[in-house]
Amino acid sequence: MSDAPFPSTSSSQAARGGAQPPDRAVANFDRPGTRVSLPTADHEVCAKRRAPLTDDEIQSIANRLRRYSRRSPGDLALFYLMLTTGAKPLELARLRVQDVIAASGAIRSEARIPAIAAINGVERPIYLKSEVAVDATLIYLQHRVARGQGAGNAPAFAGLDPVTPLLLNHQGRPYEIVESSGSGGNRYLCRGILEACRRVFRLSGIPGLCGSTIRRTLARRLSDRGATIEQIGEALGIKDRKAIRDLLDLHPIALPTLFDEIVCQKVTTTTAVDPR
Repeated sequence: MSDAPFPSTSSSQAARGGAQPPDRAVANFDRPGTRVSLPTADHEVCAKRRAPLTDDEIQSIANRLRRYSRRSPGDLALFYLMLTTGAKPLELARLRVQDVIAASGAIRSEARIPAIAAINGVERPIYLKSEVAVDATLIYLQHRVARGQGAGNAPAFAGLDPVTPLLLNHQGRPYEIVESSGSGGNRYLCRGILEACRRVFRLSGIPGLCGSTIRRTLARRLSDRGATIEQIGEALGIKDRKAIRDLLDLHPIALPTLFDEIVCQKVTTTTAVDPR
């Protein structure tokens, strides 16, 4: 998926409305036809925030989404799904209800991102075992059912049509995914869910927050719990070991440096005793 920047507000719009406060500008995403000025490139934002999120910051983001977002159920679900699964926006846009919800209506603790939804084309597991993420997802799905968005004809799958997308746009419709062909093969772009993610980042109150920060947070937490490079790669859908090390900010150290004082003991001087 291309993370190409979105067009900025046109000069005529800027002249009419001027610059908007961040929260108000982001809230305007819920108004059809409205565009707001956004960061011009993800890497420019990510460069400001490489450190993983702390527990306090995660709680603060959730509180701000509840307070400021006009779509707080959907935004909270999106935030926690990104944070606990490491899935990229396009992958989340492709997930179906039945990929995450069992027929009983419960969240699958071990779900899967199908090969058809994974960016690298390889199926991988996702583990929805954080209570706060499960609750946020269920509340969002109840919100959908109450509004008849993708509702099914039976109580199974929490009252939703199992083949509908897990996440819908602000109009209650599937996110549009555009395919384009190029010399490097087919590319897919989902502007709608990228806008939704950027809205969450802007409302977070965390300078420089972006998708890489979210994935780095998950990768670091897995590493702190003893996960291997291979396990982290499987969880995030990354095969390149260097990319995983970069995500963890792990940099190789020269072998000679590793041997500096590898055995460091205090040397004490004793007086020799004549054994006779």
